[in-house]
This record gives sequence, structure tokens and C-alpha cells, in this order.
Amino acid sequence: MAKKKTKKKRPKKKTNAELTQRFQECFNDAVDHFDNNGDHLEVDFPTGYIRTLGALKQRWPYLSRSRARTVACAIQLCDVNRMFLNTMRVSLTAGTMWEWHVTVPVVAVIETLCYEVVRKENWGDENVRFKKCINILHSQGIFKNPFDKKLHDLREYRNNVHLYTHGRVRMAKGKPQKYNEAVLALKGVERRLKTYYKAEIGT
Repeated sequence: MAKKKTKKKRPKKKTNAELTQRFQECFNDAVDHFDNNGDHLEVDFPTGYIRTLGALKQRWPYLSRSRARTVACAIQLCDVNRMFLNTMRVSLTAGTMWEWHVTVPVVAVIETLCYEVVRKENWGDENVRFKKCINILHSQGIFKNPFDKKLHDLREYRNNVHLYTHGRVRMAKGKPQKYNEAVLALKGVERRLKTYYKAEIGT
């Protein structure tokens, strides 16, 4: 008589509190190592989170090969940041500054895509700036209200690089709202540019 197959029990998921404790222990070990040896620990970054350049470059067929590679490199940095954002909650004032830090590369990708398309279509010269690029793409019907306003808001957020111009740094709650807005905006830019070029070449 054949034996009944027993279902393997799935390992119980760790709670946030348990994972927080494990992370704290790991970081304590890292700090102890640095304090005792005076050198970097150099633990390898987890595999499977950073997408390959080859896979990423396919997203922007309207860019030159060299520019697509540059943008793909920036997206790889975003992959690294996303891993930390999805793993750790950084709150209070440090969380506010961290959110700005990880949002800037996403906005930089948006700016590069806008700039490259404006130059490719001869809608502006090589000195055209991000603000003008958004307005040009709006005038060409690629970006419509209120999407262009969202891009201007992110541009202004990115431009807040001088600490002496900051007001009082707000308290973050560990939820990267501006980062999420930037990611959604990037997807929106890519979708609109893809639609434009499909219509242009009639495919």
C-alpha cells in the first residue's frame, strides 16, 4: 500500500519584530567588526535585486546605445535603493533626508528621458533645461495636465539640494511618499514616450 504523501509545512513567516531584531543583531556584528578591526566588512549585496544592464536597456529604444546604458546604470542604483526602502523603515528627520536622497536618481532618469527626446526631435538645443523640456513635451501634446504639473513638482523637489535653503526638516513616518510619486511619474513618462514613438512610426 502506497504511503500517503505528507505535505511539507511552509516555514512560518517572521514577524516584523523578529526581522527587526535579526537586522539589529547583524548590524551590531558589523559595527563590532569595524570597531575591532578598523576596516570595512564588505558583505556582498544580496543577489537578485539589481537588474542587468542588458535587460534594462531594452526599455528605451528611442535612446542611443550609450545614453540607454547611462540611464540603465541609474536604474541599477534605484534597484539598490529600492531594496533598502522595501526592507527598512527610516523615520523622523533622517527619514526625510533619506527619502530625498533616493528620490533624486529617479527624477534624474525622468530628466534624461525628457532631455534626450527633446534633442532627438530638434525641439530644443543642447542647453535646454529640465523645466523647458517638460513645457516643450507638454506643448507637443505628449504630456498633458495635470501630469506635467506633477513633473514640475518633482523637479522642484529635486532642486532643493542646498541645505541652507531648506526650512525646518519635517518628520518622516517611514513611508517614502515622494519616492513613490517619482517612480509612478517615471512609469508615466516612459508610457507616454512609448505611445508617441509608436504613433510616429505607425506601429
